[in-house]
Amino acid sequence: MKRKKISMKDISKELGISITTISFIVNNKAENKISKEVIKKVEDYIQKVGYKPNSSAQSLRTGKSKSIVFMAEDISDPFFSAIAKQMEEIAFKNGYNIIYCSTENDRERTLELLTLFKGQVDAFIITPPENFENDLRKLIYEDQQTVMVFDRYFKNFKHNYVVLENFEGAQKAVTGFYESGRRNIAFVGIDSQLSPLVERHEGYLNMINKLQLPAYELFLKFDQVKTPTGMAAISNFLEENPNIDSILFATNNLAINGLRVIREKQIKIPEDLAIISFDERDVFELYSPPISVIAQPISELAKELINGTLEILASKKEKMHFFTKILPGELIVRDSLHKVKNLSSS
Repeated sequence: MKRKKISMKDISKELGISITTISFIVNNKAENKISKEVIKKVEDYIQKVGYKPNSSAQSLRTGKSKSIVFMAEDISDPFFSAIAKQMEEIAFKNGYNIIYCSTENDRERTLELLTLFKGQVDAFIITPPENFENDLRKLIYEDQQTVMVFDRYFKNFKHNYVVLENFEGAQKAVTGFYESGRRNIAFVGIDSQLSPLVERHEGYLNMINKLQLPAYELFLKFDQVKTPTGMAAISNFLEENPNIDSILFATNNLAINGLRVIREKQIKIPEDLAIISFDERDVFELYSPPISVIAQPISELAKELINGTLEILASKKEKMHFFTKILPGELIVRDSLHKVKNLSSS
C-alpha cells in the first residue's frame, strides 16, 4: 500500500503548531522569529517522518529554484561530461539540481540559452564562447545574475572563475619533450582569443625561447578542428616541416585528428614523433602507443566549481567578493614520450 505523503498541515495538526511557523522553519526563515525549542521540535519531527517540502511550492515561497545551469562548450566532450557528472553528485547532496546544455562556442546560441533560463534558475556555470566578454559583464553587473566562469576567464573585469594553470601546463609539456631529447618541438593550436588557448601558446613560446629552440606553429579555426580540412592542414604542416620531432596539441580534439594524420602517414610514435596533448581522454591511454597528456584535475575542478557556486549563493558578503581558483595540470608521461636514443648527441 502506497504511503500517504505528509504535508505541512499534517505536521501542524500533529504538533499543535501553526502552519506559518512550520513554513518559516522549513524555509530557513525562523532565525530571531521562533524559539530554538520550537525549531528543534519541528526539525526532529520532520526528520522522524521523512517530510520533504514540495520543490515547486518552495521555489515560489523562497524565490529559489534550487537549480544551476551548466553551459559547457560541448557537453558530449568527455572532459565537460566528467566535470558535469561530479558536479551533479555534489550539488544533489546540497539540495540542488544541475541542468546541462551546450553553447557550441556560439555567442548567439549562448544568449538564447541565457534568455531561456534567466529568472528560472539560481546560478549559471558557463564556459563562455568567443566574443562574449561584454555579454558576460552585462550578465553579472547589469542583470545581477550569479555566474561562475569555467575553463576560461577575462582579465578586463572581475568575476568568479575556476580554471587550469594553462601557461605552466604548456611549459611542463615542452620541458618533457626537451628532457626526452627532442629539439624541434611544434605547437598545434586553435586561432582564438579564449584565455586557455592563448595561455597554452604563450607557455609554449616562453619555454621554447628559454631553451633557445626553433618554434613551429600551426593554428586551426574552431570549425576546422574535427574536419578533413583540419586534417589536411596538419598533414601539410608536417610535410613542410620535416625536422619536427615532437608536437604539443592544445586540445584533445586537435590531438585525435592529428593522430589520424600521423597514422595515415605511417609516422612512428615515439621514434619519429613524440606527442603530448592537453586534456585526458580514454582513447589516449588505450592508443598504441599510449599518448602522454597534460591532465586536468577533474575532481578538484568539479569540487571548486560547485562548492564555489554554492558558497556564492549562500554568502552574505558584499557583492565585490569574488571566487577565483587556478589549479595546476599534471604531465602524465606515457610511451609517446619515451627518450630518444643517443640523448647526449641531440
